[in-house]
Amino acid sequence: MKKKQHKYIYSDKEHTKKGIFSTILAVLSFIFLMLVIIASYSRRGDVGGSFGATAFLCTVFSAIGIILGALGKSEPDKFYLFSYIGIAWNVVDVLIVSAILYAGI
Repeated sequence: MKKKQHKYIYSDKEHTKKGIFSTILAVLSFIFLMLVIIASYSRRGDVGGSFGATAFLCTVFSAIGIILGALGKSEPDKFYLFSYIGIAWNVVDVLIVSAILYAGI
């Protein structure tokens, strides 16, 4: 019976800090967008300017997150998982804000 060999790969690669920060911005933006949507729905659309300012700030966070994810992706010899997650999630956040603006909420 053949003995199973374990192959370990040791690498000095690490995740990009810009990609991790991009993912953090995406998560924060998504959480605040969901809070704004839930609060607006519970108040039947009767909200003040602070909700719009929060949605605008989430859009700014998402734009910065997309840029940071792209900059993290351009770093050589790194892992890019968080860069890809950050870019994708920030694009989803921008699409959510775009859908809210298009619906007129």
